[in-house]
This record gives sequence, structure tokens and C-alpha cells, in this order.
Amino acid sequence: MEDRKKRRMKKRRRQFRRTCFSWVFLLCIFAAAVIVIIKYSGAVKNNRENGSSNTEVTGNLQNDVEVTEIICTEDNIKNQEDKSQEVLNDSSFNIEQEYERIVSLPPGEMAVNGILSGELMGRMFFEGDINQILPRIQGISYVENPNIDLSDLAYLRMLYYGSDGNTYVGEMIVNQKIKDSVLSVFQKLYENRYPIERMVLIDNYNGEDEASMEANNTSAFNYRTIAGSSKLSNHSYGMAIDLNPKYNPYVKTASDGSVTCQPEAGRDYIDRTKEFDYKIDENDLAYRLFTEAGFSWGGDWNSVKDYQHFEMVQ
Repeated sequence: MEDRKKRRMKKRRRQFRRTCFSWVFLLCIFAAAVIVIIKYSGAVKNNRENGSSNTEVTGNLQNDVEVTEIICTEDNIKNQEDKSQEVLNDSSFNIEQEYERIVSLPPGEMAVNGILSGELMGRMFFEGDINQILPRIQGISYVENPNIDLSDLAYLRMLYYGSDGNTYVGEMIVNQKIKDSVLSVFQKLYENRYPIERMVLIDNYNGEDEASMEANNTSAFNYRTIAGSSKLSNHSYGMAIDLNPKYNPYVKTASDGSVTCQPEAGRDYIDRTKEFDYKIDENDLAYRLFTEAGFSWGGDWNSVKDYQHFEMVQ
């Protein structure tokens, strides 16, 4: 009996010691936790008093290989703001560089792949200095005359959207009276990706309408008479524009049934019931924009049809 009692006593003592050890271990953990919390609270309080925050931000690079820690303090935040402003200034500088690059391109050259938008796009529709291009047009599209002076004309630089989906540099001479309307219409055409094959001065074709039209060149001013007459054309005043002329020809049917087509290369596009690229009709965006701006369309004429032609009647 005594042996049994002794064994039970030993067992109880062992259980008691284990229990005490467990409590002591838990108390140590609790005490350590309290110490950590007190220290952390003190650090936060000191940071607040000093007016700074010690928030650690950890970021992974895209390839998850390198990790960078950024400690944000007031000084660091100020530095980041300064760097952001530098980036903005650098972006503005890049826009200026791109603007200068495109402006320096000759008309007809591709400016960019795809299409421009935003501030840079808007700045690319403007009036240039017509005196700088006088050597190009003197004696070709422009001659000294009693009807219109060089100062009555405006040299426009614009962008146009090619059928290949890219942006090209265009140019045009129009009358000062319609320059704002023309810039607005062509900017809207560009924004809506309206295809134009070519847009350079008719002087590139030695002032010859037929050659310019066969190349499907969109143009405006050319001091000349109306074909088959001695009357000056509205093109002579810079008040008329021919848009994608090869696919929108001038058509006149004589009493004997014969048909005159200008350009001759546009004869396949006389039938306006057909569908084809560059076709202008009453549902076309160019028709809507020009007529809304106050232009009349040669496709609405009775005696002849001039589907390429938009003019502002003086």
C-alpha cells in the first residue's frame, strides 16, 4: 500500500512541475509580447511627434526577382513630388520634340504609324506662313492677277488618315475666309479616320488638274479658269476643294449621250450606285461635315456632276 501511495505522490509531483513549467513559459511569452508592444507604441509616438511616418512599402518587380523597400518620409515624399514634376516636364519636352519632327516632314510623308490623338494631334492643324512657300507656287498655281492677292490666301498644314491606317502630313491653300472651317472639317475627318489618299499642293503636278486628279490628290487653290470657259473657277479664289477626285470625278453628259469624265481615270466610278473606296455621297461623312459648314456639293448640281467638289459660294 505504501509503495502505491509513494508512486501516486511522485506522479502528482511530476504533473505539478509540468503545469508550473507550462505557466511560466506562457507568462514569459506574454511578457515578451507586452515589451514589444510598448516599444512599438513608443516608436510610433516619437514619429508622430517628429511629424514623420515610417511606413514601409514593399514592391515586387514584374519578374518577381527583385524586391525593393521604400521608406516614405516627408523628405522622400517631397523628392518624389519633384521627380514627378520632372517627368511631366520631360513628357512635355517629348511632345515638343515630336511636334517639331512632324512639322519638319515634307507634305505627303508618313508622320506616324496609326493615328495621333490628344494635344499633339490638335496642334497639327494650323496655318503656316504662305510667304515661305511662294517660290513653290509662283508662276504655277499662283500668278500675279487683279482678282486675288497672296495675302488673301492661307497656307494650311494638316494631317490626313491614309487607307493603310497610318497618318500622313498634308497641305492645302485656301482663302482666308474659309480657313477655320477647312481646318475644322479636316480635323474631324482625321479624328474619324476618314481615308484620304493624298493631300499636297497642285504645284507638285505643275498645276495640271488632270495629273493631280489621276493621282487622287486632294487640293484646293489653283488660279485657273473653268474647263471649257473663260470664267474663273472658285479654285482661283481658294474657295473650293476637290476631295479624293479620282473616285469622285467630274461628269458631264452631252445631248448626244457622250460623257465627259475628269479625270479620265475616274470613268470606272461614274456609276454612283456601285460601292467603292473613297466614294462621296449624301451619306458620306465628308458630305455631312462640309455642308454643315456651309459648303455646297458638286454632286447636287443638275447640268453636271462634280462629285469631288465642295465650294463656298462668294
